[in-house]
Amino acid sequence: MLHVLFTCVLITCLSRVRTDCVTYGDCDGLPCVSSTSAKPMSGEAGWSIVSDICPHLERGKFCCDDHQIEVMKSSLSKADSLLSRCKAAHVNFRILVCDMVCGPNQSDYLQIEKTEKHGDKTRATHLKYFLSTTYSDKVWKSTKRESKLICGNIFSSCSKNDLFGFIGNNRWTKLRTNYVIEDTPSPGIKHASHQHMKCGGETCTC
Repeated sequence: MLHVLFTCVLITCLSRVRTDCVTYGDCDGLPCVSSTSAKPMSGEAGWSIVSDICPHLERGKFCCDDHQIEVMKSSLSKADSLLSRCKAAHVNFRILVCDMVCGPNQSDYLQIEKTEKHGDKTRATHLKYFLSTTYSDKVWKSTKRESKLICGNIFSSCSKNDLFGFIGNNRWTKLRTNYVIEDTPSPGIKHASHQHMKCGGETCTC
């Protein structure tokens, strides 16, 4: 009887252990749903791209694979061109995307809202991305003067809602992302660190 009780308790505890990742791998342009542990890149080429575009992520394990990091590098090229004048904006926007796609503790701040079947796999179509106010402010304040295109509004100033609303949901984005900005983490949430983000520079400031 005690053996059975211990086994049940153990199974219950294990079922509540949160894995590192909520997505892993690319399912034809959308992230595959996968509750898994973070994994190392399979080759040096993948790590080389990580170290180039996500230098704040130390060499180790990630919630993305080699193909995903290549896709992410390509998708960031448009934002890179819009933010190229300001190093802080360039770095901060990359960190925002890197943490979402590859962050080794992705499940701390990312949740899946909607999915769809993709062959024998399931892929995420809508995500909820929890950000601290400080983190979001550094992204917004460093980018808002660089290009109104990144806010989806060329006729008025770029508010924080404009920025995160547009990059999370626009006609060019297959993956919809609901950015939840909060001073205090919601229950069960641990925000990604903003310590690696930059402020200031010749052409921009936050």
